[in-house]
This record gives sequence, C-alpha cells and structure tokens, in this order.
Amino acid sequence: MIKIADIMTTNPHTASEQTTLEQAISLCNEHKIRHIPIVDNQQNLIGLVSERTLLAAQESSLSNTSKEQRTAHEQQIMLCHIMVTKLHTVDPEAGVGEAARHIERYRIGCLPVVDGKKLIGIITDTDFVGVAISLLEMLAEQEPLHSDS
Repeated sequence: MIKIADIMTTNPHTASEQTTLEQAISLCNEHKIRHIPIVDNQQNLIGLVSERTLLAAQESSLSNTSKEQRTAHEQQIMLCHIMVTKLHTVDPEAGVGEAARHIERYRIGCLPVVDGKKLIGIITDTDFVGVAISLLEMLAEQEPLHSDS
C-alpha cells in the first residue's frame, strides 16, 4: 500500500495568523502554490487558506477603488480573519486511496498531513494527478505490443 508519507510534500510553505493578505498572495505567486497552512510558533496546524479564499478576500479590480486602496486593503487583512479552522487532515501512515476518496468526497483541494497537531506535510489534488499519471504509464508499459501480422 502506498502511504501518504510516500508522496506528500514535506516542509510546505506556511504562514502565521498575522500574515497579511498581501504577503499570502505574494507567497502563492512566488512559489506557485494554491494552499497555505497556517501554523503557530510550535508548527501546530491552526488553519488553512486557499487561493480561492485569498481571491475572495481581495477587493475586486472591477470596483471603483484605486490600486493603492486595494493594496492598503490587502495590507490590513490578516489571515486569522479569513482562514478556515475546521480542517480535514490526514495521518502520514494513511493510504493514498483513502485520502484520495476523502478529497473527492468533500471536494477539497488539499489535506494537510499532521502528526498529532504538528504539520509535517501537505498532499494536494495535483499530487494525486501525478500518482495517476505514474500508474497509467506503468499500465501502458505492461500492455502487450499489438502486431499487424
């Protein structure tokens, strides 16, 4: 059985409750990530923000506010005000299939991986796509070659 620990991203990029919306958006853009676990000083998981959450908290560029006003807004909002605190998490020893079914059932984009309350990794829907691609490639290699003779 493939375990979460085998495919999870270890040491994910994290933020604190006091991280601003502006800083979180920058973190997502810089590292091309869509989920930021929020941790306390002991690396205990206390919340999560997704790219969707960050976008919802931004002032719309279609509104009548100026770029400066939008930037000021993003500098004032802290993640403690917008983070999700009722989290779905997974144990590193859980099976990949079980975690994939959980992501599908609850229509979530990631599962923080925790040991007790301590964040040790993250697994995302993109990681599962990578597993599916690997499995499909393995299956393709095992198929007998078709001959036209």
